[in-house]
Amino acid sequence: MRQYNTNNGIIIQYTDEIWMAFLPCLVKVDGGSTSRVQLDFADDDGKTMSYSVDAFGASSTIDYREFVQAYFDGIVDADMDYTQEVQYSRLGKELTIAVSVYSESGTLMASMKFSTFFAWGSLRLGETWNGSKKLTWFKNYPFSFDLYVSLASKLMIGHNATPKTLLEVSGGRIVRIGSSALPSKARYSTVYLFDGTIEQATFDGTFDLTFAKVTGTQKELLCIDIRDEDKGTYLRWIDRHGFVRYWLFTEGDESRTISSDGEFMRDNLLEYPSGRRQSYQREDEVALCAPLVDSETFDFLQDVASSPYVERYLGGDVWEPVTIKAGTYTKSTAPLQDFVCNMVLNNTNIQSL
Repeated sequence: MRQYNTNNGIIIQYTDEIWMAFLPCLVKVDGGSTSRVQLDFADDDGKTMSYSVDAFGASSTIDYREFVQAYFDGIVDADMDYTQEVQYSRLGKELTIAVSVYSESGTLMASMKFSTFFAWGSLRLGETWNGSKKLTWFKNYPFSFDLYVSLASKLMIGHNATPKTLLEVSGGRIVRIGSSALPSKARYSTVYLFDGTIEQATFDGTFDLTFAKVTGTQKELLCIDIRDEDKGTYLRWIDRHGFVRYWLFTEGDESRTISSDGEFMRDNLLEYPSGRRQSYQREDEVALCAPLVDSETFDFLQDVASSPYVERYLGGDVWEPVTIKAGTYTKSTAPLQDFVCNMVLNNTNIQSL
């Protein structure tokens, strides 16, 4: 946490510059004759909210994560245009928060403002956010990848090990790069953070950087495997880091559970047991498998089981919300193992009287 010391002995501790919307979002105020602390929130769209808490013993600790999450209300979705090379994700948002400290008489004793970039996610202890990742693009399906850049930057996208495309992106936001920026005929693509210059060395008007002189330094951000599979169940979900992820699963057996709902109604009291149930419902469940994945990919796929937003691709621009069944996922010590989960489709109301 960051800290601000006032002239009258009041200490204000507040959230770091980058934080997660589902972790505790704290402001701590100590000292002086603090009686009440007020937080005023604002985003770039002009939406404002306020929250006031009474102090106890000149000390107050405020967890305001529910207010942060409210700013994502209505925009937490994976809707996107896959034809665009560069977009900016709505799963990251910067808020400005004003802290006002009052005495018992209502006198303003201290005030300050700070800004924090919040991502729609939650980290485990010891986990790194926005670190180097390994992703997979099933090139017959829609795909994008997300990353956070703190400053205006250049991204170098490679065709195998050869520079292919240079993209300039704005900083302080989660950047979403569409598959149109990736080389579909490569075996893999590497994404770098690039600091340098590019000069045409041989030809003018080329569509890539094959005949260009690249001068500068680069840091690897992502390595994207490119695969040709075209059969299975393709899912996208929001992971615990606030990024949209994708995978093509192999389908297993489908099970259908039928349950009755409502009272049993007799239609003739003189001729028991004639009667009927009022309604029935059917729940369809499909087993999904990612065969023989390594430990890193297993952890990557396990996020689909805890994501609040999972969709199945139906073709074109159509995605259908689905649920991954809760359960126990055992990760073995083997170098390769199958990742298996069960996808629950929307309930079907098949009869109702």
